[in-house]
Amino acid sequence: MRKVKVTSFETLELEIARLKMRSRQLENELGNRVDHFRDNYKKMALNAVIPGSAKHSGVMNVAFNMAKMAWGSGKFKSFATGALMTALEFIGVQLGINIFNKVTHRRKKKKEPVAE
Repeated sequence: MRKVKVTSFETLELEIARLKMRSRQLENELGNRVDHFRDNYKKMALNAVIPGSAKHSGVMNVAFNMAKMAWGSGKFKSFATGALMTALEFIGVQLGINIFNKVTHRRKKKKEPVAE
């Protein structure tokens, strides 16, 4: 960045024009960066979750397309939904059993007479 000493109206006008041109240039650079981000955010997000996955984007694209096609299938979707629901029910039952055991264990401790 160069500093210009403004001493007259003409130099002021030139500096304003230069700064407007610089502003447009920076806007264009920002626009290009936003376009780049928009084009690559999926790869960047996947690389953030699975480091190094962007290097094998061809393999990941094939796997992603196969998963998308499988998810579009009604049978696979119902299987995946059923499996997920079964897993959630199992986890819920296990949590319920654990909570129930803790409560009953505490009650038993309170009811037991203290040996002297």
